[in-house]
Amino acid sequence: MDARRWSVAAVSVVLVGAALGGPARARATSDPNGDPHKVVAPREATVQFAQPQPQTPDPVPVGASVTHLLVPDDVTIAKGGTVNFIVNSGGHGIAIHEVSNNTTRADIAEDLCDGLTNEGQDPVADRRARAAVCNGTVVTAVVINGVAVNVTGTNNLDYKITDGKGRLVIDSGFNVTIPGPPAIVFDNPRLDDPDHGVRLLATSGASPGDTASPDAIADNRAGAFLTGTANPATVGNRIQVYFPKAGRYLVICMNRAHALNDHEFGLVSVVGD
Repeated sequence: MDARRWSVAAVSVVLVGAALGGPARARATSDPNGDPHKVVAPREATVQFAQPQPQTPDPVPVGASVTHLLVPDDVTIAKGGTVNFIVNSGGHGIAIHEVSNNTTRADIAEDLCDGLTNEGQDPVADRRARAAVCNGTVVTAVVINGVAVNVTGTNNLDYKITDGKGRLVIDSGFNVTIPGPPAIVFDNPRLDDPDHGVRLLATSGASPGDTASPDAIADNRAGAFLTGTANPATVGNRIQVYFPKAGRYLVICMNRAHALNDHEFGLVSVVGD
């Protein structure tokens, strides 16, 4: 193994709250050579994308929404390092977007469903409370292009997600059909926005410019979700992402319900130079 990768063992990456007792962080450590003013970030971090197995969903109607979180939900790595995302259970897609360095979790959460309610120290309690008003059965009356429409599911509404500087990062768009004739379709089945800012990764969503596949595949804007670990020991997708540039990055599920209703997202800070 590369000696540089072995050196990671000398730097601790703290995974706190894996039992879902509170929001977890992986932080940089002080300089092992004794300089109190120098911070040394690890070159690798591991993030559980959704609650690790064995998962503990609530009874319906809350259900699996309490498992839709990242552990830890904020990590720091060195420039040129990697984050390993371990996907747990099904229905997930991973998108990574560049955001401003001052972006906090609150900056993202306020733009999602029930964004006026501050997130607390217990992410499970937050999701239980939010599920009553942010779910797939809530009907919201809106006006789209001058037409009154009832949208079923808060996750199918239009959300504008901005970073700490107020810059638009993700425009979800509506995911709804306005009855006709003629019917008007807003086909946005995933949280899939490559157009605003810089997106490093998208494991689901549309494949623009696909001319080689049959129409049923090329025109499908959903794409497939990832395969996650399952009980008792089925191994799912493990995605390693390389971060060559210092900055701050939003990591969010491309499943609209998971992200917009359940706040399944986290942040990565990349430090160096």
